[in-house]
Amino acid sequence: MNGTETELAPPQVFRSLAVRRLLSLHGQLWAEHVSTENTSIQFGLLLCLARSDSGLSQTEIAAQLAVDKASLTELVSRMASRGLVSVHRDARDGRRRVATLTDAGHDLLQEMYGPALEVNRRLFTPLTKGEGDQLMVLLERVLTEHSA
Repeated sequence: MNGTETELAPPQVFRSLAVRRLLSLHGQLWAEHVSTENTSIQFGLLLCLARSDSGLSQTEIAAQLAVDKASLTELVSRMASRGLVSVHRDARDGRRRVATLTDAGHDLLQEMYGPALEVNRRLFTPLTKGEGDQLMVLLERVLTEHSA
């Protein structure tokens, strides 16, 4: 560097790089323990729908998964073409599209659920329960601040 520039900080200073490394580790663990064909966001969609008795609108799913509506629309469409979810117009509000879990989607969720828990366990094994809880509180604070 020449004398007019400030000294660059080491990579450890940039927390976003640590977040990126954590995402990479998650992806590796997911591929190793859960699936190379089904992503964690697909698992999240199946889980959201399984927890709903009457299905969810795409707006509701997008909010729960923190994804933009355009990406979610494509995701739901792909999963519907695989027979994992069904999409229909809401009887009371024809503008609203509701997604529900099919039997095949439920079966896939059941198949992925245990391995997904194992990924979560392995990812956070170095932390005590209290540290894991604290991490979740801090992550939620950051995410809430940026979703406002």
